[in-house]
Amino acid sequence: MKENFVKYQDLITVKELDKDTCNEEFVKIPESGNKVIGRYITSLNEKEYSEIIRVRKTVLEMLNKVDTLLKEINSNYQILVVYGYRSMDKQVKFFNEEINKYKNDFDNELDLYEFVHEKIAVPTVAGHPTGGAVDVVIYDMNKNEIIDFGTKVHDYDDCKSYIYYDNISSSAKDNRMLLRKIMMQVGFAPYDGEWWHFSYGDREWAYYYKKDKYLYSQVEKDIVY
Repeated sequence: MKENFVKYQDLITVKELDKDTCNEEFVKIPESGNKVIGRYITSLNEKEYSEIIRVRKTVLEMLNKVDTLLKEINSNYQILVVYGYRSMDKQVKFFNEEINKYKNDFDNELDLYEFVHEKIAVPTVAGHPTGGAVDVVIYDMNKNEIIDFGTKVHDYDDCKSYIYYDNISSSAKDNRMLLRKIMMQVGFAPYDGEWWHFSYGDREWAYYYKKDKYLYSQVEKDIVY
């Protein structure tokens, strides 16, 4: 299943940044309403900035287009973003924690980075610190719950996060494919190792769609709230 994952070695080949877009503003995802909403739902997120989830302006505009497409399929559905921008400080912290766990298992640093990258992205190529990556689920407003994806978001146990994981129900598989289809229809790039993760404008998006440039760089200095 891992053969088609976008790897760290792939992302470092994307070298050119579009300087006209890299300073695009950040915006807040609404916390309530019947369109796209942003809400932290797992302890992984640690509610970094109160309840606020932020992304690049274009990313929110695209998410609203996804939500419109989704409601054409089921008017009770809405896009729920459970993670967006992450500070570089946190990305480095999470990455180093994983490096320290596995550094004695590898003789080659590149192999170590590649292994850890599947769990937490190498900071220099990570999507969340750019404001272009989002973790997304579909929420049923009528039932007041996230629809069945076979696993909870951010569940990495036993390859369950892989988009083509087999040991789930057919309806859960269909829901994963629905989310993937509408996100890609608007222009987001998927990451096959996490069914909930999509991005626009970062290196992963540029590599996936064979773009000449990536649009957003990592924000080295934390954004102002």
